[in-house]
Amino acid sequence: MARKLALFKQTFKLITVSINLTQRRRNGIETKERLLQSTESLFASGGFAGLTIREVASRSGTNIASAHYHFGSKEAMVLEMLKTRIGPINAKRMKYLSEAKEAKAGKPLSTFEIFRSLILPIGEEISKSAHSRESLAQLVARSFTEPAGFIQKMHKRFFGELSQRFMDELRLAHPGASDEDLYWNLHFVISSMLGALAQHRRLNDFSEGTCREDEVGNMIERLIVFVSNGFEGGLLHIK
Repeated sequence: MARKLALFKQTFKLITVSINLTQRRRNGIETKERLLQSTESLFASGGFAGLTIREVASRSGTNIASAHYHFGSKEAMVLEMLKTRIGPINAKRMKYLSEAKEAKAGKPLSTFEIFRSLILPIGEEISKSAHSRESLAQLVARSFTEPAGFIQKMHKRFFGELSQRFMDELRLAHPGASDEDLYWNLHFVISSMLGALAQHRRLNDFSEGTCREDEVGNMIERLIVFVSNGFEGGLLHIK
């Protein structure tokens, strides 16, 4: 009987420890998520220079020690936040590009198919809710007005491989074009995409109500057609 009681106590202790560890992990994940949400909000409103770990900790209801524990530095915290927002979008871009290539069975993709793979995933993200649309638009607008050094780190970490994949497809689609022309035109495409996302709230007033800013699907479809035709038109004009 004594042995059974001792075994029961030991088992109960192990279960208790396991439950406590699980709860700690859950609390740690929740704390990290709150820190990332506060980081996104503060970065979108004030940029990298205006963001402090102290303010992020205060807004998220935690402390500076927790912020340092989870991220180590302000830069690492901002980059992790961008990863959580940009990573899933980029994964979809790669997925859609691979699916388009598979459907073409070895033939080059059209310009439209390439830019559909690039732009549609971000359209799907901002279509989720008005909050998602506003927060991502602010994040995009802020990210590309940051100092050059920060943008270079962000591009290398999140867009380096992606850029090369899409450039490879553009080379196949336009074998007679030079890399200089392709890069310039791709730059104009990306600028158009970012501008449309960052400034979409002005459209309702600018068009006097003719165009609605909440018609995300319509905007994305028009944007894909516009940049595809513009990209090809630019190459024809250069030739």
